[in-house]
Amino acid sequence: MKDKKKHIKVGFTTGDMNGVGPEILLNSLRNTELLSFCIPVIYGPLKSLNHTLTHLGFDMSFKRISSAKQSKEGKINVVDCFNNIPQITFGALNKEVGYAAFESIKMGVKDLKEGKIDVLVTPPINKEAIHSDDFPFMGHTDYIDSEIEGRSTMMMVSNELRVALLTEHIPLSRVTDLITTELVENKVNALNETLMRDFQIERPKIAILSIDPHVGDGGVIAENDKKLVIPAIKKTHDSGVLVYGPFSADSFFGSGEYKKYDLTIAAFHDQGLIPFKTLSFGVGVNYTSGLEKIRTSPDHGTAYSIAGKGIASIDSFLSSIYLAVDIYRRRKIYDEFFENKIETSH
Repeated sequence: MKDKKKHIKVGFTTGDMNGVGPEILLNSLRNTELLSFCIPVIYGPLKSLNHTLTHLGFDMSFKRISSAKQSKEGKINVVDCFNNIPQITFGALNKEVGYAAFESIKMGVKDLKEGKIDVLVTPPINKEAIHSDDFPFMGHTDYIDSEIEGRSTMMMVSNELRVALLTEHIPLSRVTDLITTELVENKVNALNETLMRDFQIERPKIAILSIDPHVGDGGVIAENDKKLVIPAIKKTHDSGVLVYGPFSADSFFGSGEYKKYDLTIAAFHDQGLIPFKTLSFGVGVNYTSGLEKIRTSPDHGTAYSIAGKGIASIDSFLSSIYLAVDIYRRRKIYDEFFENKIETSH
């Protein structure tokens, strides 16, 4: 008799419930194929989820639980420990809805940290709505990084392209203040490990984009790349990491050069995300790499303009679920291989 394959416990936050988050979450879970390999655990107020369900005309039932430990296979489990239920008004910015989103994230991250769920998938939040004294973070990634062991890096993933960032949600004026040779070295080494462990790439090839236009034009524009990036590339390459660059960002994607590499590292947010979303929008995944726990998210925002209309695409959200599950399985294979290798070497 064959061993039954373990169902992976996938936690879901609600995101901003005035946006498309609950819609893409519930619409995705209508795909019964997901229940064949995962146990969904939603952290959210059941009343609000039922409101969205009724509004969209979806046919679905939930199992209300008070702890992820009570979740059952074949059911859409909802951890509902919410005292204050916000009023749902699709498309509106509401601080109470933002606070509920934070409560959902806090519960999900706590259970992820404690191993009560295997992976966490997060629908989009509105940063203005969620920002408060309790949540002074720039977004999901910063909060999760503060709670989970490791050092996170934002990585955007699609079938054709992976892009990671040296700096994330910061003003452009601060980019060169934060990029150091040590930062570049640490990011390259951590991302190289991620590509091997989480994506099963035996010898990853990594490209780094320049900070300044045209790699500084030999110092005519600036010397940031010469002083900060090139020494880090040399040191990590000499240690055995296949890292190359810096490449001028203006032509790197348009020329198709990115196709030669397993990952492209951009210096700042828009340098990496504009080409990524141009090439992969609607199917890409935001993966928080570098942590000991797995979290993914779709590559889009709350989309208030179409919230509650039943027309939001679920492609990116489904990709987020599949990627989280795939990475969980790959990590187990990778970690078990190296554990066995260590044991046999003794």
